[in-house]
Amino acid sequence: THFLGVCYNVANKSEVGGIDFYDYQICRRGNFIELRQFYDGMCKVLSEKDFLPEGDKGGFPSDEMIKDAIKERNQFIGIEDGRIVAAYIMNHDRDEAYHAVKWLIDANDNETVVLHALRVLPEYGGRGYSKQLVQHAIDTARERNLKSIRLDCIEGNDIPQKMYMSFGFKYVDKVEITYVDIGVPREFLLYEFVL
Repeated sequence: THFLGVCYNVANKSEVGGIDFYDYQICRRGNFIELRQFYDGMCKVLSEKDFLPEGDKGGFPSDEMIKDAIKERNQFIGIEDGRIVAAYIMNHDRDEAYHAVKWLIDANDNETVVLHALRVLPEYGGRGYSKQLVQHAIDTARERNLKSIRLDCIEGNDIPQKMYMSFGFKYVDKVEITYVDIGVPREFLLYEFVL
C-alpha cells in the first residue's frame, strides 16, 4: 500500500445534525489511496447523471493532481465516520479556455485560484457539507490574500451552480472544454467570486 501519511487529525470537531463532523482541513500528508477511491467513486456517481450522457470515464482528478494538491497544501477533506465523505482541490491550474474570457477582475493566474472536484458522497448529501466546503474555500483564499476564486460547471448541472451563486459567485461566460474524464467537448459555465 502506498501512503503519503495520515490525511487528517481530529480537529475542529463539531456536531451537524446529531452526527460528529470533522471540519475540512488541509490534507498535509494524505492517504492517497483513500482519496483516489473517494474520487473514483464520485466519478461513478457522476457518470449516471443526465448532464453527462456519455458518462464519466473516471480518473478526475488525476493521480498527479491529487499528489500535487497534497504536497502544495491545496487538497481539503471532510471526515465523518472515520472516512473521507467530502473533498475539494483549490489551486492555480486551469484549462486554457479560462484565458479566452473576460473575467470580473483582471488578475494573473497566481493571483486567483480555481476550485476543482468539489464532491460530497451521495449518502452524506442534504447535510450542508457542500456549502461548508465552499465557505472553507472562500475563507482559505482570503487567508492566502488571493483576488478571486474561479470555477467551471458543466452545462445542465444546475444544483451546484445555484449553490455557488448563493455565495455570490457571478456568471462570467460559457466555454467549450474537453476534460479527460468526460472525453468529448462539452459546454461549461464559468463563475468567479471576487474576494
